[in-house]
Amino acid sequence: MTDFPGRFRRRTRLRRRLPWLMVNLGVAGKPNDDCGDHEWYNSDNVVEHCYHCAAGQRPYDAAHFHDPATG
Repeated sequence: MTDFPGRFRRRTRLRRRLPWLMVNLGVAGKPNDDCGDHEWYNSDNVVEHCYHCAAGQRPYDAAHFHDPATG
């Protein structure tokens, strides 16, 4: 993650504060542009998606995620 907030970080902050109904209606949808600084989450144990853009996708790999319970 960068030290400077970019345009996609603003959208992420907005999504955190909006009711889910508004997010699901597309008020703060992910843009198709590549954010250039992906932060990944496990979508479905097959694909990882970027929190900030729709362009960011990669195959799921459990090694990409750190489990704090196992150290």
